Amino acid sequence: MQGHLLWNAGRTISDYLEDNAPALLNGRNVLELGAGAGLPGIVSAIQGASTVVVTDYPDSDLIENIAHNIEICEEIPDKSRVVAAVRYGSSP
Repeated sequence: MQGHLLWNAGRTISDYLEDNAPALLNGRNVLELGAGAGLPGIVSAIQGASTVVVTDYPDSDLIENIAHNIEICEEIPDKSRVVAAVRYGSSP
């Protein structure tokens, strides 16, 4: 299973989102496709996005892992605005 990994691309975009949060995230809705561990979506939630939907292909372990990562992140100000979801229409 590759989806449970934290990819370098996820780290890079997360750094970019942090550096540019006021212009990119404040008050915006964010949809992360193919999230893997969900780091960019989590960073978006921390940095001021209104709502965040973090998705990946339909694999219950993968979606549960994303939901777990959201739940244990103490930096997210309002977890009710962040959800892990299945991205339909994709194949594993």
